[in-house]
Amino acid sequence: MDMDQQRYYYYNMLRRRTLCVIILLLALWYRSRDGRKFRGKGRKYGPLVQRGIYRTNVLIRLIDTSDATCIKQLRMTRAVFYKLCNRLRQKELLSDTFHVSVEEQVAVFLYMVGQHHTNSSVGFWFWRSSETVSRYFNIVLRAMGELARKQEAQARVIFTFQEAN
Repeated sequence: MDMDQQRYYYYNMLRRRTLCVIILLLALWYRSRDGRKFRGKGRKYGPLVQRGIYRTNVLIRLIDTSDATCIKQLRMTRAVFYKLCNRLRQKELLSDTFHVSVEEQVAVFLYMVGQHHTNSSVGFWFWRSSETVSRYFNIVLRAMGELARKQEAQARVIFTFQEAN
């Protein structure tokens, strides 16, 4: 084989590979564009608006009905509950997500801790899955631990300042 033939074969091989890559990229683009056809049918959910209304009603019934109900269910008054939620929000330990507010996260946590309920029973009560309840319980648990550490450090500073005087 002379040099011209080698260049010709190399050039043709490079053209074929480039063409294959272009065809592959077009196939991937087409599939991602019409991805719903290839993925099949997703999960069917109930009406989201109706579940949102039920969740809001549960929170209103649990927290805003009366101090007596709030104390029985969450083991604290409404004022203390809202102060706790505001402090967790201000210290940026918790934030509202698209689906769950800070108040609901803290209410789920306090309800589980105060009433000794399981993830599934709390999920049924709050219209959430057990996995969602578990996830937010752990998030609030970490946030409460961090808040306790910050409060302890602040109390130490105040205590040492008072000793110095």
